[in-house]
Amino acid sequence: MAFSKAMLVARADLKMALQVKYVRLSLIGMGAFGPIIALLLIVLVVASVPLGADYYILMAFFPPMGATLLAMFSVIPATMISANALVGEREQNTLEPILSTPLTDRELLLGKTLSSFIPSIALLLAGTCAVLLGSTIAFVVTGKPWMMIPDVPGLFLILCAAPLVILTAVSVNIIISGKVKRVYEAYQSSGMIILVLMIPMLVPIVTLEADMPNPNVIWLANLFTFLISIILVTVTWALALKRFNRDTMVSRR
Repeated sequence: MAFSKAMLVARADLKMALQVKYVRLSLIGMGAFGPIIALLLIVLVVASVPLGADYYILMAFFPPMGATLLAMFSVIPATMISANALVGEREQNTLEPILSTPLTDRELLLGKTLSSFIPSIALLLAGTCAVLLGSTIAFVVTGKPWMMIPDVPGLFLILCAAPLVILTAVSVNIIISGKVKRVYEAYQSSGMIILVLMIPMLVPIVTLEADMPNPNVIWLANLFTFLISIILVTVTWALALKRFNRDTMVSRR
């Protein structure tokens, strides 16, 4: 029952968010940007670089880079939707009717979280499938040896760390929603969380061995990112649950 009430809030928040142009564009643009960039780079190398040492060196960078791009660009829509749901509605004077509904604070908070989390996860999974399918088609068409992109460490990052980073971004918006007055301020603050996902992209590059990323280092970087994500989501949600109060949100318009 509580979940069904939360879903009503989530649908209302998402519908309202999609009426805002920059939120709508972020869902379409940022959700597609990561997969498109990853696929373009893969197709370019597969189609233009002949088999040899250079080809395998270049292709070794795509699994960690592709997974990170997919994860990073799935977080941005979550920050936009949650910023609009928590700060934007106060700007537009549409927050008070929602907060006055006969729901508990926890149901309301769950609904506002789901309105950001569900679309972002859907974009993440769709982008991952698109890159897996698109890269496979590129390998088949060109006759090059098949590589799994994203690979297993990359899928671990996408399926385990990325959802936690998305939840962290939402919780940061909840924490700061009573302190900022503009959506852009909330978006900037929560967007900093994306920097966590730079770890699995940069660490393999700075620890190259024979000009190629070390698979063990890639796994360590992804595990380290996952552990940081667990810590961040635990701390930020503890604060968010403690600070979320509908009366305070209305009074700070």
